[in-house]
Amino acid sequence: MARGAKPDNKTRMLVWGRAAGHCQYPGCSKRLDEDLVAGDLRKNNAYLAHIIASDPGGERGDPTLSHELSNDPDNIMLMCDPHHREIDDPQKKDRYTVGALRQMKQQHEDRVAHLFSNPLIKPAHVLRVAASIGENETSIPLSDCIKAMGNEFYLADRRPIDIQMRDIATKDSDPDYYPTVLKLLRSKYDREIKGRFEEGDLQHLAIFGFAPMPVLIELGRLLSDLSAVSVYGKHREPKSGWAWPDDQPPLSFSMAQGNPGPKKVALKLAVSAEITDERVLATYEENDVSIWAIRSDQVGTSELRNQADLSAFRQIVGKTFDAIKDQHGMDVELSVFPAVPAACAIEFGRTWQPKAQPGFQVFDQVPGQGFIGRHSIS
Repeated sequence: MARGAKPDNKTRMLVWGRAAGHCQYPGCSKRLDEDLVAGDLRKNNAYLAHIIASDPGGERGDPTLSHELSNDPDNIMLMCDPHHREIDDPQKKDRYTVGALRQMKQQHEDRVAHLFSNPLIKPAHVLRVAASIGENETSIPLSDCIKAMGNEFYLADRRPIDIQMRDIATKDSDPDYYPTVLKLLRSKYDREIKGRFEEGDLQHLAIFGFAPMPVLIELGRLLSDLSAVSVYGKHREPKSGWAWPDDQPPLSFSMAQGNPGPKKVALKLAVSAEITDERVLATYEENDVSIWAIRSDQVGTSELRNQADLSAFRQIVGKTFDAIKDQHGMDVELSVFPAVPAACAIEFGRTWQPKAQPGFQVFDQVPGQGFIGRHSIS
């Protein structure tokens, strides 16, 4: 039996418009009008893909519906070339059923409609910073970033800014690791973020970071001059992802002051776990140390559930820096011992003010060795 009618111009316009000119495969969203803009029509990267095939004998074909729906915009998806081939792969017909493709199309079109119905949603560029932590590899899927930005931002560029440090041969327990990684971080920041903000190419950054504490705190320090920044954290419960669950009351943070007098000050950041004084004092040759602490009223790796928690953490960090300066002076030897979620580590670095608050050394926990000084910020 012959194929059904080809989509006419009206149908084509409806499909393109509802898809906003982007591939409707989940997680792709590739812009498909760029060849039209460039005027090179020989490079056809956009395809109108039928959900129920226009050929009754084709994949997902139907003896009756194939002809009835061949020119129906509700039965046609806009696809890039690779994903058009993907959904028509005969070996994957059980995955790309009529129901599954209809759901893909509907979700994409609902998202487009939502974006255009809310003029307050602003564009944001995604910055992903990923490094191995011990033996654990890290990855941050772009689809997770898009979900996390939700009703607040839409993707300004489908190509995220990536600072990937997973391929570095040394581990974070090796002495040469941090000089190498921090040099790479600063270089990428200067080249791909700082200059683009100054030129107006970047207006807002959505930050997704998963790396050792010293790296994330340095990232925050680099970003301290930028106000247009939103930091997101990874959550494992109830479902793994980067969107704020907003399923618990906000956390409360408190500052515990140390003894006045000593020029050596230790600051414990106890949000993910408690840190005993003994572990801190083990890093000093003498015990004449003033131990301060920032604590959460709920300590644990999954307690940071709301974006408001980050704001509260940022406020207590600023107050603590000022209190340490007032009590011990700008020349204090400050050491920081973090046990915090990644998002808190970034915000800790962002909060520090170089000309108004004392510099500090960041310590990191190394299995079998305890806390080791890894990075100085001044």
